[in-house]
Amino acid sequence: MEPGTAMEMLMPRDDTKSPSLSIHPASVDQAKYATKHPIGVKRITSICLIAPKDYQPIEGLEYVEKEGVLKLDSGEAWAVEVTFDKGAKRKQKDFRPELPLLIRY
Repeated sequence: MEPGTAMEMLMPRDDTKSPSLSIHPASVDQAKYATKHPIGVKRITSICLIAPKDYQPIEGLEYVEKEGVLKLDSGEAWAVEVTFDKGAKRKQKDFRPELPLLIRY
C-alpha cells in the first residue's frame, strides 16, 4: 500500500462464521501490475458470494452488496463465483469441491 493509505476491516473481530472483509485503497497505476492471463481474461466484472442457507449476513457484507461490490446468494456451502469479462466466452470452470470457487469467462 502507498504511504498514508489505510485498509478498512468490515467484520467484527469475534465473528468466526463470516468471511473476512476489507476495503483496500485503489492503486494509482493498476495497469502497471496487469499481466496477460493464460485463459485470455482481462477484467473481473462480477463476484457472487455463496453462503450456506442458514447464514445471516453481517452488516459489512450487506454494505458491500448494497454498494455493488458483490452479490450474495445462498447454497449448500461457502463458495465464490467470479465472472470475467461479463462471461463473453460462455465458458466456466468449477473448482469445487477441492476449492470453493467457480469462474465464468
